Amino acid sequence: MGTSPSSWDKYLRAEFVEQTLGPGPGHRQGLVLDVGAGTSRFVQDRFSTESELIRVDLSRNDPVNVVCSVTSLPFRNGAFELVLAFRVLQHVPHEREALEEILRVTKPGGTIVVAVANRNSWTLLSLHRDNQKLRKRIPYPHYELYRRVELETKLKQTGFVRIRIWSAIFLPEVINRFPTAVTRILLRIGVTLDRVARRIPFVQNMGTNLVALGVKS
Repeated sequence: MGTSPSSWDKYLRAEFVEQTLGPGPGHRQGLVLDVGAGTSRFVQDRFSTESELIRVDLSRNDPVNVVCSVTSLPFRNGAFELVLAFRVLQHVPHEREALEEILRVTKPGGTIVVAVANRNSWTLLSLHRDNQKLRKRIPYPHYELYRRVELETKLKQTGFVRIRIWSAIFLPEVINRFPTAVTRILLRIGVTLDRVARRIPFVQNMGTNLVALGVKS
C-alpha cells in the first residue's frame, strides 16, 4: 500500500489553480512567480511553454529556483504577470511586508492569487491554534488563521483591487495516507463536492483554505 502525493497535488491544482485560471494546461501568463513553492509540483505543468515559472522558497528543494524570503524578493518592480502564494502568508510573522513585496514584483494589471488557512474551517482548526495543548499538533512556529473579511481588508490596505475570495479544500489531507487507488477516487469525488459546497450558504465559507484573487492597479 502506498500513498499518493501526486493525487493530492492534483486536488490542490484543481482547487487553487484551475478554479482561478480555468482548467487545462497551456495558460499563457508570461513570467510567473510561485512563492513558497516547497516541494510541490502542482503548479508547474499548468502553464504553456511561452510562460516562465520561477519558484522561490526559504529552502533549496527541487523544484525551487531561488532561495529567498517572501519579505525580500530579489526581483525588479513589476517583473511578473502572475504571482502565486499558496499557504505561505499564514507562516509569515510580517505578513504586511510579504504582501507589499508580492505587490511590488507584480506588474500593473497583473494577477495575484493567495491561499491561506481559514479560521472558520469545518475542521475547527482555530481551536488547535488557540489551545496550548492542541497547538503542539501544528508543526509550525507561526501559524496564522484568517477570516474572509479580515483577509479582504488586508489585501485592500496593501493595494490589491478587484478582489475575489472563496473557500476551498473540504477534504482532509489525511486521506493522502490511504492506498493510492482509494485516494484518487476520494479526490475525484472531493473536487465535485467542493464545487457543490461553495453553492450552499451554510457551508460555502467552511473550506480549510481561503483563496483570494486580486489585481495590481
